[in-house]
Amino acid sequence: MFALTSRGVVDVLCASGSASSRNRTNRRSRRGGRREMLDICNNDDATTTTTTTQTQTQTQTRYNTKQCKNRREALMALAFLSSSSLFSSPFSVFLSSSYAFEEEIRKEGDLFRPQNIDISDEFKEISQWGDPPVFLRKTLEIALAVALLRSSYDAIDELNICAMDEFQIKSWKTRQLSYEAYKSLIYPLAMEQGDLKNPLYFDHISFSQYSTLNAILNRNNGKPDMEFEEKLGFEGEVKRVKRDEKFATRKELIPAFSYLVGRNIFNFLKNGFELTEDKPFDGVPEFINLDGSQEENSVKIVDGVKALLQVFLNYGFCKEFQVSLQDDGKLIVTVVGPAMLWSIGALENEGARVVNDYVGYTTSYFLFESGVKSKRRYAKTDSSMVYTFDLFV
Repeated sequence: MFALTSRGVVDVLCASGSASSRNRTNRRSRRGGRREMLDICNNDDATTTTTTTQTQTQTQTRYNTKQCKNRREALMALAFLSSSSLFSSPFSVFLSSSYAFEEEIRKEGDLFRPQNIDISDEFKEISQWGDPPVFLRKTLEIALAVALLRSSYDAIDELNICAMDEFQIKSWKTRQLSYEAYKSLIYPLAMEQGDLKNPLYFDHISFSQYSTLNAILNRNNGKPDMEFEEKLGFEGEVKRVKRDEKFATRKELIPAFSYLVGRNIFNFLKNGFELTEDKPFDGVPEFINLDGSQEENSVKIVDGVKALLQVFLNYGFCKEFQVSLQDDGKLIVTVVGPAMLWSIGALENEGARVVNDYVGYTTSYFLFESGVKSKRRYAKTDSSMVYTFDLFV
């Protein structure tokens, strides 16, 4: 649905000023790296060349294969480069937003995370991975795949949960160590390394990202280091980073992270980013204006959530969805064949306290910014995610 950014647009984006958190004021190295990655993504011209001799054809095939591999590697890197210098608001500004985020998280932190996932310090048993989906899922649009991965990465970066260079390395190791076992699990279905459009691969890389996050959150009995050194960019500049004391433990970090992921995803959809030339995704709804009767507002809520889910559907995240409002005021959302159907179960089996619930995070944020507080639970089936939202208008 989107053409990749032109080189001129990339140069303008990467030259823009940083809007990172107060602990990260200089990200030039990262921006330069992102420019190189996007330039590689744009280098698809070779695929249109037609050759007339067998030698030329063989040469072109090898070149195209290399370009395709480079492009996949570049897109993978984009998914794990923080966009704070290009897009996200400074954390200090974010904390003083109209919704007074600090106070909201203290009072209403559970609004943004799934209630069926226990975040207490109680011991969690670990079980084997579940079976993968046995049906074919839709092909993901690259822009949405990158936006979902980046949204979680940016939230980790914004909260200063850990050093991002460390997170990148540990996430990569998790992915590599589990890759062969996952390939055997999904057989006879197959995937290629770096193919973010393939929901099988996206499922695995999303699992790796969140498995790594949970391991870091579990450090020191749920108290990850408050201060650490972080290497920035390709030159390895070292900075000392200290997390806000209000987010000292896992119990404070998870609700804040859940809010930020929903906010980040919605903002990527609404405003676009590098891969979309800053063009919004098609059909993203405005926040709901609840100025009517109770019956009218109920219709608006259902229509708004349907419009939001339609974006996920249009860009390949799921096969279909249903939204309905019950007489008792519960909003039921069913998402069939989502791209993280296997991984969210695998994370639960690992005893995860935070999971890759992209639709849940985004919907909760959308409702909250529309003036509708909600708490949700989900049930995972072999084919679907079924959400129950308790609404508080």
